[in-house]
Amino acid sequence: MVEKDMEDHNIEAIQKWIKDLSDETNGHEVETSSTRGIRFVKAHKGFFLCDMIIHSGLLDESGNWHVSAIATLVDMVGSVVPYTVNQCHHVTLDLSISYYSTAKLQEEVEIEAKVVGRKADLSSVIVEVRKKQNGELIALGKLWMAVATKNSKHQASKL
Repeated sequence: MVEKDMEDHNIEAIQKWIKDLSDETNGHEVETSSTRGIRFVKAHKGFFLCDMIIHSGLLDESGNWHVSAIATLVDMVGSVVPYTVNQCHHVTLDLSISYYSTAKLQEEVEIEAKVVGRKADLSSVIVEVRKKQNGELIALGKLWMAVATKNSKHQASKL
């Protein structure tokens, strides 16, 4: 069941973005394969929750959810949650992920992202990836995101 806690069009924009990633109609192959099947659950200002079932395209040679697929998912979901605060697209400046566990084929996971701090055009985001069945932590991502706008005050590097 989808809960709508925000009253404006932010939720619809996020739902569309997630749907387009999930059904591979938008995004690069690495993004769409890492997020295929992702489902929107809930969002409000500074918070975003989704879930997905691990499919065979996400597995490594040992049958575990590949850490690079987890990293891509953390980055993609982490970039969505600041949009709930200021309706701007964001880019990742810094990404740190700690891995605690893994998931196997057909396991359901939930991904929760929160804006935990803001300063000017920067947002600090935490992304937790957990097994839905027992809440076991799989990965914890910490991101610094910046508003993705071109500022006419700054000149491009000549390097």
